[in-house]
Amino acid sequence: MTAFLSLFVICFGIASIIDSYGIANWVNASPDLVFKQKQYWRLWTTLGVHGDFIHLFGNILLFFPLSYLLLGYFRLWFFPLVAFLMGGFINVGVLWTLPHETLLIGVSGVVYWMGGAWLTLFLLIDRRKNLKFRFASALYLGLMIFIPETYKPGISYLSHFLGFILGIICAVIYYFLYQKQFLAAAEKEFIFDETFEWEDPQWAPHQQSESPPADTESTTY
Repeated sequence: MTAFLSLFVICFGIASIIDSYGIANWVNASPDLVFKQKQYWRLWTTLGVHGDFIHLFGNILLFFPLSYLLLGYFRLWFFPLVAFLMGGFINVGVLWTLPHETLLIGVSGVVYWMGGAWLTLFLLIDRRKNLKFRFASALYLGLMIFIPETYKPGISYLSHFLGFILGIICAVIYYFLYQKQFLAAAEKEFIFDETFEWEDPQWAPHQQSESPPADTESTTY
């Protein structure tokens, strides 16, 4: 699934860059095309359009590993369904701020949604480390990966910001929808260590298992 999604984004991106058949003119988005001409499908089709190969490569570099993580641990309705649905709403917010003829292209809003969602779920779910350690790790990764070193004109930083914030919000909602399953899985799969101190005693197993399981399977929540 990860390979399929990444390949689709790559192929769509290459087709829009080469633009042999004028595909970009049918799928990119601008305030005039979306709001005035009411071509609302462009809010989503423009996610696959990229300006050049550097733009495409920069997005795929994050899209591939993040999609692998999200697909491996969480439900399909969360990613890719909610992720790309939010991508269109992110574009609505950004297009409202742009001049009428300005084009908005690229999947970076979705990529930042993925980053915000993954870091938030890591912070909320992984109880093997205390909250301070998890928060510091999430903050460090967020700053290293998602904060640009220099300002580049032509990049929609508002799209990045909205994507990251919506990713956090969606992840919090997802966590509370499946909170009981997360806590039950943490208690069931944790290999008990007498020296381990739980962040909250209520999460600690009541009894130590006589023998740990031979292996642990990946769990989809």
